[in-house]
Amino acid sequence: MRAAWLYRLGVVAAAGVLVVGPASPAWAVQININPGNVPTTAAKAEQNCDPNFGGGPHPGEDVWVFNLPMNNGVFLSLTANFGANGSVSLPGPAGEIENDMGTSKAWIITPAGWTLTGASAEVTGTAPQFVLTHACATDSTPKPTVKPSGAPETGGGGGQQAGSVALGVGALAVAGAAGLVLTLSRRRRRGA
Repeated sequence: MRAAWLYRLGVVAAAGVLVVGPASPAWAVQININPGNVPTTAAKAEQNCDPNFGGGPHPGEDVWVFNLPMNNGVFLSLTANFGANGSVSLPGPAGEIENDMGTSKAWIITPAGWTLTGASAEVTGTAPQFVLTHACATDSTPKPTVKPSGAPETGGGGGQQAGSVALGVGALAVAGAAGLVLTLSRRRRRGA
């Protein structure tokens, strides 16, 4: 009787982990931009007018591109502060978060000449900070990124998917242990 109860408990626990676990997002944390990246204007930042990240140059507008290093998490939201001009937040109409192009990146477009004074982001993973990787100032010469031909790029280090896989493996281990307990208890009962 006790073994049947343990078996049922193990099956219910394993099913719960399998159903709820993979759908749960990874824990989010708040991090700040690398303090060495601010304050700056788009014109003073490294220039790269990448069509995948806001494009440009745009008349009267600057494009700012942020990168989450270490390829082990993703941007969930980002707020860039521009002093007296206010702040710009993502997700929102002024840019996008791109999580499917290698490392997680976020880009925003502002009126030309604004000074980035700080930024914070909600992210998954363990990166201690993020960086302003480049900008495309309104008066810069476009330098499009040419992708080499050949094999397609593959994603990076997992992020939320890695957590889901770990939960799935853990659920299988729990189910396996429950099955082992059931088998051993049946053998004991038959042997006694």
